[in-house]
Amino acid sequence: MTWMHILTIVIAALLSGLVGVGISNWYHNRNETRRTKLSVMQQLLGNRHDLKGQLFTEALNQIFVIFYDSKEVIVALKEFHAAIINSATHPDIKDQKLMELFKAMCKHLKINIEPLTDNYFLQVFNVKKN
Repeated sequence: MTWMHILTIVIAALLSGLVGVGISNWYHNRNETRRTKLSVMQQLLGNRHDLKGQLFTEALNQIFVIFYDSKEVIVALKEFHAAIINSATHPDIKDQKLMELFKAMCKHLKINIEPLTDNYFLQVFNVKKN
């Protein structure tokens, strides 16, 4: 073996290691971003029974930072915000805008909502008996 062959092998080994680390970091970052987005979505849907509660409000306030890369989600968030800050907005419009926000987030996260009706997003599950 010549020095040229040895040098080629060493360079190839180093490059393959760097490419592997780069791909691994990219995949990890993408996965963490999706996990964070899913966590916010879960917090929103999990606390939709108390729209003025702390947990729902915290999740809602995180959306514009976490979903910054989705124009559709940001537009839906702005429309929902405009509806809730205007006291003259009819409650049905507020519900519609909230539902559109949920749907935009699901679409961005590639969550299939086709089998669900619009009512699913607004009416909470409560199986407790009084």
